[in-house]
Amino acid sequence: NTMIVISLCLVFSSQSIWADEIESKLKGLEAKLIYEAASQFASDEEYDKAIRRLDRIINEYPETEYAKLAVDKKGEIAILRLQPKPISGTSRASLVGFSTLFTTWLGVGTLILLEVEDHPAPYGLAFIAGPLTGLIGSLNLTRNIKLSDGPASLITLGGAWGIWQATGAAIIADMDEKAVVGASMAGGVIGLALSSSIVKSRNISPGDATLINFGGIWGTWFALCGAMVADVENGDGILASAMIGGDMGLLTMAAWAPKLKMSRARARLINISGIVGVLYGLGTSILLEADSERTTWGIMGIGGVLGLAAGAYLTRHYDAEAGYF
Repeated sequence: NTMIVISLCLVFSSQSIWADEIESKLKGLEAKLIYEAASQFASDEEYDKAIRRLDRIINEYPETEYAKLAVDKKGEIAILRLQPKPISGTSRASLVGFSTLFTTWLGVGTLILLEVEDHPAPYGLAFIAGPLTGLIGSLNLTRNIKLSDGPASLITLGGAWGIWQATGAAIIADMDEKAVVGASMAGGVIGLALSSSIVKSRNISPGDATLINFGGIWGTWFALCGAMVADVENGDGILASAMIGGDMGLLTMAAWAPKLKMSRARARLINISGIVGVLYGLGTSILLEADSERTTWGIMGIGGVLGLAAGAYLTRHYDAEAGYF
């Protein structure tokens, strides 16, 4: 009996040791996977997501080797947040593309302002030299620039928005052709300078920048739909509504986006859902044989709202921390 009792104790104790060893290895594996995910988010500049996962390792897996690594990684992220990063290839390409087109327009616009109309040769030279000058110049300027994806995206937006707003304002003011051209050129320059000064030394995530971009676009769209539904017959009134709506959407998202902490991927998915909603609205108006343009515009506007709402709801867990096990 004594031998049986001793044998049973040895078996149970060994099983307990094995169970503890297996549990320890599983915890180490879980901590490793979470640490790798956090490192990837840090590489993608999704620092908030990375820190949440590192905190999870520190709190739930303190006995693993990855707990100390997580503490060190958090220190690295704190330094990375303060240091400007080299511009990524995607953001650099976007800036170079806009600069090339805008430089070309500056050349052509200058010829229009100078009333060079007798000979087409200068315009031909402008279309040849403008893109080359813009391309080479912007490539040199952005070669060693310290600018992350978010601010770079907003600088491009600032230039494009400045052109749109200045051109629209000149048209509403009933200016002549030369004044409209000059306004668009000045608006682009002012937009680039203003956006560059605003984003300087600011930590703007790619998701926030994407939301701000789409906020301006959707604000313009919904204001346009509202003007058409209200049967605004004056073209200047429709243009003014679209401009004001775009500005409101842009400013609203600029204030709201940092609180949402949304990734660029989720913001784009929501935007796609909104576009799908607009197309569904257009298809519905065709099937119902809408009897007026006001009805069609109204249905498309409602479709856009429902599409954005559906996209936000269906992607509500997109940025949430994944459940590994």
